[in-house]
Amino acid sequence: MVGVSSVQVKESLEELAKKLRQAKTPREKERLQVLNLLKQEKAPKINAIANSLGKHRGTVQSWLSRYKKEGIESMLEIKSYPGRVRIIPGLGRKSFRKTVTRT
Repeated sequence: MVGVSSVQVKESLEELAKKLRQAKTPREKERLQVLNLLKQEKAPKINAIANSLGKHRGTVQSWLSRYKKEGIESMLEIKSYPGRVRIIPGLGRKSFRKTVTRT
């Protein structure tokens, strides 16, 4: 468990509001909202913030941990994982779908 207990948000409320308006994805907006809520409240609870966003407390804590260590840009970065290699190649999948839907 990450266990972030206190984070000092360096950006001002105006900067956070500007970044929220410029956010391109809902994921970025969620993460910026966490910082915005932390900046607005004097002693916010991570559980309350997580519940208001519909996220698990551990998820919010991992975002805040990245923010604390590497800054806002790292926190907003959405990491993509390659995943498993497909067994059936692209053209094979198309023909397979056609045969399955016909029966």
